[in-house]
Order: sequence, then C-alpha cells, then structure tokens
Amino acid sequence: MKMMLAIAGAGLVIALGGLVYGVLTVGVPYQDPTAVQAAAERINVAISGWAMGGGILMLLAAGGGLVMLNAARLMRPRS
Repeated sequence: MKMMLAIAGAGLVIALGGLVYGVLTVGVPYQDPTAVQAAAERINVAISGWAMGGGILMLLAAGGGLVMLNAARLMRPRS
C-alpha cells in the first residue's frame, strides 16, 4: 500500500516536473527561430512530453494497483 502511494507521488512529481520544464524552456517560443533554435525547441518539447507522459503512466498504474489492493482486501473473508 505504501509502495503504491510512493509510486503515485513520484509519478505526480515527475509529471509536474515535465510541465514546469516545458513552461520554462519553451514557454514563449521564438518569433522567427533559426534552425538551431527550432531544433532545440523540438528537443525540449519532446523531453517535457516524455516526462509528463511517464509521470501520468506511473500515477495511473499506482492508482490501478491501489484499486486492486483495496478490492482484494474487501473480498477477503472475515473471521
């Protein structure tokens, strides 16, 4: 249970970190970027997207794990 909560928390932190990274690095794109600036922007957008996607997947996986653990706990026979 604690492990799932830790994974969910880490996923949330990673997703928010990716969002902040994207805002800080690409927040206001260049008006007329050079080829190098456009390439750097694409790389930063990709890094931000992967971080947000990975964090959201971790959050969803931990949430599913918590649901399954609680369902198993509810289905356990009581003595």
